[in-house]
Amino acid sequence: MTAASALPATCVALVTGASRGIGRAIARRLAAQGAAVVVHASPRSQAGLDETLALVRSAGGRAAAVAVDLADETTRAGLLAAATAHFGPVGILVNNAAANPAYAPPSRIDLAARRAGFEINFQAPVDLCQQALPAMKAAGWGRIVNLGSEMARQPPIPYPGPAKLVHGLALYGAAKAALERYTLGLAAELHGSGVTANILSPVKIALSESAEAVARQVAASNPQWLEPLEMMAEAAWLLVSGRYNGLATSSRELLQLTQAPLHTLDGRSVIGDAMTLARVS
Repeated sequence: MTAASALPATCVALVTGASRGIGRAIARRLAAQGAAVVVHASPRSQAGLDETLALVRSAGGRAAAVAVDLADETTRAGLLAAATAHFGPVGILVNNAAANPAYAPPSRIDLAARRAGFEINFQAPVDLCQQALPAMKAAGWGRIVNLGSEMARQPPIPYPGPAKLVHGLALYGAAKAALERYTLGLAAELHGSGVTANILSPVKIALSESAEAVARQVAASNPQWLEPLEMMAEAAWLLVSGRYNGLATSSRELLQLTQAPLHTLDGRSVIGDAMTLARVS
């Protein structure tokens, strides 16, 4: 843990979709800053969830895991209670879990796919916010960080990639746009309560396991699209440790705005700043 953790003496964080990538990186950074972290993933990702748990604990952090299918409103209804049972009330909620159930153009996205896309990308994070808020309000302190996407807005012409890919992300982007609007409305409602809500997105591609193939394709022509996972973890930490409320921002934008250095996931070493690009081997 760094010298100035900027967290309450006892703080519990719940990070969804933490079996790999951005969720895992944020969980590791929050644990390094002193939070007790409950990491979540779908039961289908139990192996990755166990690996995240081991990484946090091996670094000296406190962690527990909960495997719940967020696409099922019945099972997700108990997620906050399950997380609270480990370390106490959740003071930090990071809604990172997401999915795109249909890579199809808007004209061919059927009702089942639309429902599935909004269930995991919008309904689930909203439900978790509402589950977490009573304890946060009672404590007079809480942090909600919802993960967004640049696909919440239609990319300009010419597209930054294949048209097929851009069209196939319309459903995902629509759900993320809804989440952004909800988050900003929630932030306005929470004004003065000690609880904040913000939405954070990568600039384009955070270099995770799932994005490695795409990263290799764009590394030569558009290296500025790639950011290390530490960038998202740093930005999430800035939102959690600060008093920002109602921001819809990207990781680089926030680091540049605050002139913050980019740290390793353990928070101990400076490895760059807002301009740092991911290295693709």
